Amino acid sequence: MVQVNKDNCKGCGRCIVACPKKCLEFDTDLNRSGIKAVKYTGEGCISCGICFYNCPEPYAVKVEK
Repeated sequence: MVQVNKDNCKGCGRCIVACPKKCLEFDTDLNRSGIKAVKYTGEGCISCGICFYNCPEPYAVKVEK
């Protein structure tokens, strides 16, 4: 399962593009910086970590098995 820290996300979308299962999307709500952050859709994650390695922001994405 993937966890996105909404306030650390800068909304670049690199994790969304990189996800092989397409289980990430932009949230409709804004984070505290006024950016539409990424959110996990709730299903489909295989814990591959590709989203984590493509994210340029430290502590924005966390992957757990």
